[in-house]
Amino acid sequence: MTLPEQLTQISERIERTGMCATDALSLINITFDEQMKRLDVHSPYEAFTGLSELIDRTVRGTKVERFKPKAHRRRFHTLEIHTEKGEILGYLNMLFLKRTVPCYYLVYVEVMPAFRGLGLGTRIVGAFKEFLFDKKAIGLLDNIVPPDDPAYTIYTNLGWKALTEIIGNGGTEEWKNYMILIPDSIQTQDMKGDLNRILFSLKKKKPIVDMHDNEDMVKRTIEEFQNVYESLARLFREDIQTGTTNMLMNFMFTRLTTRLIGFHRRIESLIGYTGGESLEQLSFADDIKKLPLQPYSLWRFDEEDGGMWGNEEILRNLPQELKEDPTFYIENLPFYRRPYLDNWMKKTGLQPSMTLTISDLLDFMFDPTRLREFHHKGVKYIFERVSPLFFNTLLRKRAFLKRVEKSEADLHFQGTIIRVNPIILVIRDRGNVYALRRQVQGIHSQEALDQLKTIPHLRNLNSAVGVSRCIQNVIKETEKSLKKRFHSQFKRELEELAYFIPWDIELNTPAIRVDISGISLDTVWLA
Repeated sequence: MTLPEQLTQISERIERTGMCATDALSLINITFDEQMKRLDVHSPYEAFTGLSELIDRTVRGTKVERFKPKAHRRRFHTLEIHTEKGEILGYLNMLFLKRTVPCYYLVYVEVMPAFRGLGLGTRIVGAFKEFLFDKKAIGLLDNIVPPDDPAYTIYTNLGWKALTEIIGNGGTEEWKNYMILIPDSIQTQDMKGDLNRILFSLKKKKPIVDMHDNEDMVKRTIEEFQNVYESLARLFREDIQTGTTNMLMNFMFTRLTTRLIGFHRRIESLIGYTGGESLEQLSFADDIKKLPLQPYSLWRFDEEDGGMWGNEEILRNLPQELKEDPTFYIENLPFYRRPYLDNWMKKTGLQPSMTLTISDLLDFMFDPTRLREFHHKGVKYIFERVSPLFFNTLLRKRAFLKRVEKSEADLHFQGTIIRVNPIILVIRDRGNVYALRRQVQGIHSQEALDQLKTIPHLRNLNSAVGVSRCIQNVIKETEKSLKKRFHSQFKRELEELAYFIPWDIELNTPAIRVDISGISLDTVWLA
């Protein structure tokens, strides 16, 4: 079955269940977004029969409503865009700052992805402006949208100005993106002084602002996951009840689960997040937990070319089966042994099955299928499956790493040698993208830091000698050096670099060198 045929099947199921636009779009965005973006259309939703019309119908009749602060949130106000049926399409959070001049700080504004570009962003920001004028208050926001982005004009067209126009360039670096809206009714003898007092007050409240913002984001995201789960269960109710094999169903439930796991890892590091909104409240039914994983795409798209790019010699000598059907060959390779996987094996006493289920994925709390070991002609490699959206990024990164490799002899910090682990091949097939690299005696820096934080014997080691601090220092110094050499041309590639830390995977310990001056790492690999 081709990709367009699969999209038609999803459309028909959505129509049969009578699903509303917000539920249908959340479901598609979380489980099928990468596939949609393979389509060469103005809006990916055009591929789903009747969905564009449903979006337009939903937008008509929307209204903006304001909600006053709840008791525990004191000065936090919210504006929400509601449909006629009460569904939320967008929202805006603001914080009241009571100084000599009343001020409302715009904390966050968002419109659901599928409803962007339809004027809802302008409407809610416009409602914020009306609110400010009604309250005779200044508006303040941190606009990280670059001036050349069309969304930037939403604010400028409504009268917002750069804060530096009022306070000058003497402000700190942290205020450089700030914009301000001052109603004509505001009369003050010392606007610059009043604004500096407001900014000082905001700086003190920023940790609390971030904490409440994180709480809101987590709560809304969990609600969205819950809605998508329920929508998928409705979409495939007959298949689930009869135990019918359906690869599309397995793929969409697997995508939901991997997104959920990724979100779980993200919220652990959020400022002020205490777990008040727990992912435990989202539970999967037993018959869904039993579904087999389908973590990769199976569907070809006629207009999309497959192919392989990279080292010609290695490409020529690849096994014929790999050349003929890359996806099935790679996805049948053994899982790469890494600390996350080893920890699970030690905890359960089990070996991971090649036919994993949704239940296994929830137990792992990471996706072991993304990394596969490939041994060929006496060399150990790793295949990594990455999002197809990063295909062009991988090709750019491959070219950038070649540039870095030429100057790696000059990269060494605090006794650590920096080496490049280049992308040898990039393979695209059936909507999947794979990167081939040599195996190194190390693990990703984030996995290393996680191990040092969560494994008892490593936590004690880290507390005693500061391994995580050593890792972070080497990464910081490497980034600083690379920015000096390449920042003007390769800003994005520098931000996307991965660092691999020397590690004894069998013993699950960092490979560090200890001497009279302290600890150091022998080698760190860039990838």
